[in-house]
Amino acid sequence: MKLLPGSTQGKIATSLILALVFIGTTLVSGIGEVAQGTGVMTKLFLVFMGAIIAIQVIPGLILLGAMIRGLSTLSRREAVKEAEIQE
Repeated sequence: MKLLPGSTQGKIATSLILALVFIGTTLVSGIGEVAQGTGVMTKLFLVFMGAIIAIQVIPGLILLGAMIRGLSTLSRREAVKEAEIQE
């Protein structure tokens, strides 16, 4: 899926990616509240790990969307081939 940088779809995709990274980082950084008396470095480490995990989710979602799109176009191609054969 190619998106133009200035297009509406590109802006939506960019904002969704940024929102996923922010939400993932925020959720994982909440794990630091479990331990009593954690330092600044512990919290920074957890935020960093949360950002890494959130960023890894994005390619997975893109690949899942591409796989579903490929499956739907495959069924359409088969339907078109069957229609051509019947004619």
